[in-house]
Amino acid sequence: MIRRNGKPQHTAAIPQPLANWQHLALRVTLSLALACLFLWLLSARLTGIDITAVTATIAAVAPQQWLLALTCTGLSFWAVGHYDAVLHQHFATGLPARMTRRAGICAIAVSQMLGLGVITGAILRWRMLPGQSLWLATRLTAAVALSFLAGWAVVTACVILTLPDAPFKPAAGATLIIACAAACLCLAAPRLPGIVFRWPNSFTLARLLVLCAIDTLAAAAAFYALCPPDLALPMQVLLPAFLLALGAGLASGTPGGIGAFEVTLLALLPAHPETGVMGAILAWRIVYFAVPAAFGGLIAAFGPRGVQAQAAPAARPLYQSPRAEAQILLQGEHCLTATTPAETWLTARTNHLLVALFDPIGTASPGGEGLTALQIIATREGRIAVLYKCTARTAALARQRQSAAHSRQRQSAWRIAREAWLDPRSFSLTTAPRAGLRRKLRHATVAGVTISGPADARTAPLPLAQMQKIATAWAETHGGERGFSIGRFAPAYVQGQRVYLAHQHGRLIAFITLHEGHAEWTLDLMRHGPKLPDGTMQLLLHTAITDAKRLDLPRLSLAAVPEHAFAPPKWRVARLVLQLFGTGTTGLARFKSTFAPHWQNLYLVAPNRLCLALAACALARAIHAPRPLPPQIEHLHEEYEFAPIRRAWHRR
Repeated sequence: MIRRNGKPQHTAAIPQPLANWQHLALRVTLSLALACLFLWLLSARLTGIDITAVTATIAAVAPQQWLLALTCTGLSFWAVGHYDAVLHQHFATGLPARMTRRAGICAIAVSQMLGLGVITGAILRWRMLPGQSLWLATRLTAAVALSFLAGWAVVTACVILTLPDAPFKPAAGATLIIACAAACLCLAAPRLPGIVFRWPNSFTLARLLVLCAIDTLAAAAAFYALCPPDLALPMQVLLPAFLLALGAGLASGTPGGIGAFEVTLLALLPAHPETGVMGAILAWRIVYFAVPAAFGGLIAAFGPRGVQAQAAPAARPLYQSPRAEAQILLQGEHCLTATTPAETWLTARTNHLLVALFDPIGTASPGGEGLTALQIIATREGRIAVLYKCTARTAALARQRQSAAHSRQRQSAWRIAREAWLDPRSFSLTTAPRAGLRRKLRHATVAGVTISGPADARTAPLPLAQMQKIATAWAETHGGERGFSIGRFAPAYVQGQRVYLAHQHGRLIAFITLHEGHAEWTLDLMRHGPKLPDGTMQLLLHTAITDAKRLDLPRLSLAAVPEHAFAPPKWRVARLVLQLFGTGTTGLARFKSTFAPHWQNLYLVAPNRLCLALAACALARAIHAPRPLPPQIEHLHEEYEFAPIRRAWHRR
């Protein structure tokens, strides 16, 4: 049994400094220098402009124009708030969406007026997100700034390429090509050596791009609404010029982009009177900068509201899982997610998926509330909720609930594997289906193979150095170790398992490990060296079955075998995935079949067939090209203790 020893599972991140003084001084100096430069250029450009005429232009703006501009500004800042909420989903902060939207609107409204957006925005987000570190606020602010610039570039390029008379079409085309390449890179999510980077998935990218388009186009509409009637400025002329000027102002880092925005816009609109353009710019700055900054300042002054997230149900202890295989959690890649007080799921995450592995912990069968809670959690993280290697009962319940909500939904479950299991209490070698197993056991005995076990960290020290050599040799000859839902060799990991060792003439030649649950054992690692005597692995597993029978254990699982080991898949996508990632599994199915086990179907469940295809590709990649195990796996013995609790079947 595994239980917590009272230590926290995760240590809080140490807040990083926003910037050292030298870096901060450099940024401030550069921003002021750019502001002075653009203001000087603007003053030179506006030498002949009548200030009285500009003031009269602003005074001539009709009330309905102000109202329309304010409405467009509100739409723009609505998108800004949701922009922050999407990035909070991406970083999985777990904060309420209402709080994150409020913090984002406040930070953008004030920081765009003050300038130095990364610094002022980080401080304001820190103020509006209670309990969060300054480092998190800085990361969010930097992510908002960089992703918005990227989104602005894509939106501007699309506008320029769409409008016939827009300038800089070659540059816009090159920008879209670069953006498509960057999007493909995010979707591929390559592993960067030594760097933990959370690549945005397609849902995050699409939402950010749509919100950026709403924000920038609403800002342009607010400016257009404030233009005087005699300016005669068509929208198809104004829009590309406005977007380019907006980008220049953002890149300058000056307060409100002052100077850079005006100089760029006037340069791109040479055929229109500067008095009218400047009047519209000043009116727009009142509506789009001054008014939001005032509201943002009030929000910041009052501080965060008492928005409290609902407390998540406590996670069920791992030993309560009906599947001993759930102890794959100790590899350090997955986590426990409580959905209801009675249900906890072993969950994992890929770029697009929230994967719930096996059936829930703490209950014999899942309830509809737990499945709904999984979908809500996935939606909050910008992911799709899928069930992987669940039983037929869980798959049927998930499909039933989905059909009730979406009556036109097509089939959403796919038999992904078959699990071999047997009842050790009734296991016998004398049955006809196990004739091949008897022959294998005789071969191993004649070859002088002996088995020692159970040898685990609780009863005797393991020969970890020798086991490491065997595991390394096995991985080299089998194309590397699999991962995700399949165990990988690590010293701290195997010390918490039931281990059987095979020797020949005093030399370690193979070993197997098993997960120990409260009602079953599950086969995990099978590793052997070269020139293995025939029947060695069968003898190892048979020894474990014999021990389980002596202990009156009701169930021993030989783990799952992929479905394609029994029959070729019917789906084209499945065949393609098999060609890309599949390896020979017929030998594994044949090995387990010698024990004449029962076979239980396991399923992959997703909202629809498209999501099933996406999940199959993502899971195949996660299994056949796994990420390196996290370093903390070597310290799991400090966070978990294996308590010598006497189980019901521990009768000797």
